[in-house]
Formats: sequence, C-alpha cells, structure tokens
Amino acid sequence: MSKYHGKELRLFISNKEGKELFKWADKLSPTLAEKVKSAVACALSGCSNGSFLWNAFYYYQCDAEKVREELRQQYKEKGTIEMGKRWGFDYHTIQEGLRRIGIGIKPPIYNNAPHGLASEAFEKYGGIEKVLKQYSVTKFSKICKLSVSCLLQYLNKQGYYYDKEEKKWKVKGGQ
Repeated sequence: MSKYHGKELRLFISNKEGKELFKWADKLSPTLAEKVKSAVACALSGCSNGSFLWNAFYYYQCDAEKVREELRQQYKEKGTIEMGKRWGFDYHTIQEGLRRIGIGIKPPIYNNAPHGLASEAFEKYGGIEKVLKQYSVTKFSKICKLSVSCLLQYLNKQGYYYDKEEKKWKVKGGQ
C-alpha cells in the first residue's frame, strides 16, 4: 500500500513481456503510460523508481539484454567513475548495479581502466625511469588511461617522491 492509499502492484514478467508492455504503454494516456513504464522498469530491474538500474532499464526501453550489453560496453570502455558522471550516480552505486545484473567488476587495484595495473602500464612503456624522463605523470595518465592518483600511489609504493625544488622524480634514499 502506498502512502497515497493506492494499490500496490507487483509484477513478475519476462524480458520479452517487459519490452512488449513498455511499447504498449505508449497507447495509453501520457500520465498512465509513465506509470506503466515505471512499473515495468521497476519489475525488470528489481530496483525502486529513480535508482541507477531503474534509469538504465527505462532508458533502454526495458530490454534486459540490451541493458546488460550496453552497460558492459560502457564499463569496459570508461569504467565506473565515468559511467557515474554519465548516469548521475556515484561509482559505488554503478558497481553495485553492474554486479546485480551479472557484470563482473574488476578488483579495485585495476582502477577500472582498460589497460590494467599501473605496474603493467609502466612496463608497457619501458619502465618507470623511461616514462618519468619522457612524460609528466598527468600526461602519462592520459596516455595509459589510469588516474593520476593511481599512478602517484604506485610511484610512492615503489620508493619515488617528487622533489619540488628540482621539479623531478627521485628515488627515496638514493640518487
């Protein structure tokens, strides 16, 4: 029972039925159509109105297969932080939504980037010394598609620090 004394509607529908209902709702009056579409999106996503998954199901017209495919592609290309900016939710909410629909989430060490770990990125471009001579950390982060903070954290763990006076990276206790 809702707070407006309306009746509660519980729907258990398949993906095919959801797509059909979503399209059929356009034949109704605009206000009733929105309510039906919202209910169908709630039923298929398993989430409440206004949640991340509800928005995704509503946006992709309640096609569960398309939702999974599109969100998997977005996650693969952009990661949860960029998806959060696109959808208007924080990245934790995005991660939880992706898990709920069966999309595997990479461990946090990967920083949700397509190129993986910072160590792999430095190896790929010739090692830490070569990268630091050739690029600034900011420029390298754009090239390897890892966040600056991830790269800085890795450098610090490897014993590097930034000497502000000389404006270059140095190894702690040496050079």
